[in-house]
Amino acid sequence: MELHYLAFDEIGITMAVLGIAMAFVVLTWNAVKAIHDWRSITRKPTVERIEDHERRILKLEECCDEVRGKLASDWEFQQDEIEMNRLMLKSIKQLLKHSIDGDDVDGLKAMEAEIDGYLVDHAQ
Repeated sequence: MELHYLAFDEIGITMAVLGIAMAFVVLTWNAVKAIHDWRSITRKPTVERIEDHERRILKLEECCDEVRGKLASDWEFQQDEIEMNRLMLKSIKQLLKHSIDGDDVDGLKAMEAEIDGYLVDHAQ
């Protein structure tokens, strides 16, 4: 009986074929497992998933309420800033008018009264 030894090239080819076959089996197994997991998740909602979704929705609603409150506060602040800027522009215009003609003292007194009213209303 004669012993037949595999040459180095034949061993390499055999190992490569076995490696490819094992990789194919692993890839096929992972694909089947992924499809099975996806189908089991999408097939029917579980009580845990429903409760988790309800918790997430409640948390999102709380965040929305918080953001709405901040937006309302910012809106009020912006309206106050707009009113203050309007008074400043009217005051500057009145001062310019007074410096140009020099005889609009009544307008300056009216602006002073309006600014005093604003400051009294918005005193902190």
